[in-house]
Amino acid sequence: MKVYSLGPISLGEFMDLDPELADISGPTILDSTAPQGLEFHFAKDAKPLSTPWQIAVERARLIRKIGLMDGLILDPACGSGIQLAAYASTVGRKGLGIELDRDTAISANNNLKRVFQHSYSESVKQSRIRIGDGTKGDSEIKVALLHLDPARPRNSRTHDLSEMKPSLENVLVAWKKNMQTDNRGPAILLDLSPRLTDMQRLEVEEIVHSVWPGVGKTWTWTSRGGGRVDRLSLWIGQLASSDVETRFIRIPPNSKIKPIIIEGNRETCSPSKRLPKKGDYVTILDSALVQSGLASSFMTARIVGRELSWSEVDGRRPQVHHRNSLNLIDKDEGLLVQASGKIVALIHCELNADSIPIIVEKAREFGFGKITLRLSVKPDLQPLLQGSIDRQLSSKGGESIGFIAKQPNDSMLMLCQER
Repeated sequence: MKVYSLGPISLGEFMDLDPELADISGPTILDSTAPQGLEFHFAKDAKPLSTPWQIAVERARLIRKIGLMDGLILDPACGSGIQLAAYASTVGRKGLGIELDRDTAISANNNLKRVFQHSYSESVKQSRIRIGDGTKGDSEIKVALLHLDPARPRNSRTHDLSEMKPSLENVLVAWKKNMQTDNRGPAILLDLSPRLTDMQRLEVEEIVHSVWPGVGKTWTWTSRGGGRVDRLSLWIGQLASSDVETRFIRIPPNSKIKPIIIEGNRETCSPSKRLPKKGDYVTILDSALVQSGLASSFMTARIVGRELSWSEVDGRRPQVHHRNSLNLIDKDEGLLVQASGKIVALIHCELNADSIPIIVEKAREFGFGKITLRLSVKPDLQPLLQGSIDRQLSSKGGESIGFIAKQPNDSMLMLCQER
């Protein structure tokens, strides 16, 4: 592979920083997802916008499997350089990160040096951080992968495309001639806000197609758990999965476990008014999977008969009912399921302190020794109610384990037995 020189530090429109010359004596911040001994530098107010190391590395591993053409990895709005460093060390390609803010660029260069000291990857050492404008192309550079994570306003509940800096279109146009392409087009990854609406995602696609007409694309939702979508990104051209419009990636807490990847086409989950029956199964899914639009395809592939009815699609506990048990293809897929069990009893009462004896009596009747509340409860009441159930069952309970769920807009509680 041809080595593309980024040249020495230069003055003028931009300045290139060399990680070997970085001063890493300043304060660092621990990233809980990074391996022991690897800490990072951040300019003032930058950390809340940075990519967790685990997500950066897993993303780089996926791209390494896909393979890239000749050229370097370009990040024209690199921020603190976490993702660029992960690419360089994992994919084995030198990178160029461009950052308009001088202090942030210096922090990014420091992080390159820290990652090099941790990984000893020559690609990291040969990478550069450029203080300059990411919308200005460079005719001397051949780009194998363009990664763009535009800055967005913090503390905003919605993110308009006009708020992204630098703009998607300006970056794509500026570097179009530099991109190494094949019959699939270039390799581009747009790292965007999980808060984008369906309409805004269509706007993003229109921008991409205005620069690269007909190029393939795959929207990718990434989650580390807790029902939260940590990253929403558009994988373009060489990075897109053939005929797959959506991908969901669940990154396990243990870095030794491979991410769970679900692919398919988005399908809106619509709540049904059908009431559950005794003997039905209740599954409460990771809400991030539901947000991705792949929950229905995930469920129908894992239950006999493929018949399911959505009871709740919003909030922290999306709930689906089905006639047959859920059979996971891989045990690690349990990370996508909060709970799944068979309804053994329907209890017609509200959940409160007065109804706890009724619930406990019914739980004992079915041999439960442990049941968990899997429904919305006021934060100050939840530990009190759960604690009361635990104490009463621990003395005379059986061996069965299960949970209590609730039918939305109904006082009926469902006592479910887990397998």
